[in-house]
Amino acid sequence: MRSFADIPQTVERMLAEGARDRVGVVLLDAFGRRFLERHAGHPFLRRLEVTELSAQFPSTTTAHVTTMHTGRPVGEHGLYEWNVYEPRLDAIVTPLLFSFAGDDRRDSLRASGLDPATLLEGDTLYERLAARGVRSTVMQPAAFSPSTYDGVATAGARPAPYGSLAEGVAAFFDALAEPGYTYLYWDRIDATGHVHGPDSPEFARAAVEALDALERGLRMAPGALLLVTADHGQVATDPERVDWLDELWPELPALLTHRPAGSARDVFLHTAPGAAEEVIAGLAGRLGDGGQVRRAAELMAPGPRLADVCVLPGPGRMAWLRSAEGASTGFRGHHGGLHPDETDTWVGALYS
Repeated sequence: MRSFADIPQTVERMLAEGARDRVGVVLLDAFGRRFLERHAGHPFLRRLEVTELSAQFPSTTTAHVTTMHTGRPVGEHGLYEWNVYEPRLDAIVTPLLFSFAGDDRRDSLRASGLDPATLLEGDTLYERLAARGVRSTVMQPAAFSPSTYDGVATAGARPAPYGSLAEGVAAFFDALAEPGYTYLYWDRIDATGHVHGPDSPEFARAAVEALDALERGLRMAPGALLLVTADHGQVATDPERVDWLDELWPELPALLTHRPAGSARDVFLHTAPGAAEEVIAGLAGRLGDGGQVRRAAELMAPGPRLADVCVLPGPGRMAWLRSAEGASTGFRGHHGGLHPDETDTWVGALYS
């Protein structure tokens, strides 16, 4: 495996071909390779056979959890960021919340009449496994699961929301003792980094607590394979170091067709017809060495949701438009861009 996208494809192949009949994956959100190395002495991590991987671009949770659920890379499933364009509504939406971008509540898209099934085309990993007689269990924090997004992305699996991570880990290893596929997602390392920063004691404590829970709960049934991974890392950011693009260039909004997609580490701009090169040149000149401005299709496979232009702020910086709400410009730790601390990740294997 070389890319994060190889993980669900490997799991599917092993289970479908009978190489293993019990496979479990634990995804520790934002516990990228830098943090793996920081905590390399932890007893749980010392058990694992580690392979270095690259995250997908953008280095976002939306892109990677959707890849885990579908088995398809981000360029195929198309849900690449927290905020993306939805062509059926001609609007920017937040898929994981099933809401319009900028809304502070879940499921605001229900009033639009949009069928949640249109978020993803094609079957899920779990549906394909079920067709081969393999059962799947998806374990996510009960604080946000099940959700409308889950109803589409985890179709074919048995949902098993959990309260504390200790409860989730215990249920995970119970499920892994039986034939099938078991997936557990944990979000609190990422959430702590957003609030306090990835170099904070709070972040380190959240990471150790997660590793401790896995070490205490570890029970490997004969023939089981456990994979532990992270979708991306984080870089330290500063709410005082935000490049407000429409203040740097007040004429910019007139060259755009929609509010920004993406987030504050990878701003995706939908430009007016014929305006992409003007936007690239105009922003590049104003940002200087403070970031990159590129055609989005140079960075990832094009699709109906992809914007025309992508702004990648420099290390430690964020970017957005003052005229648009819903960006995470108050974060002290963030991800989405191409810095190695965002994109370097890993997978660890433990065989019984």
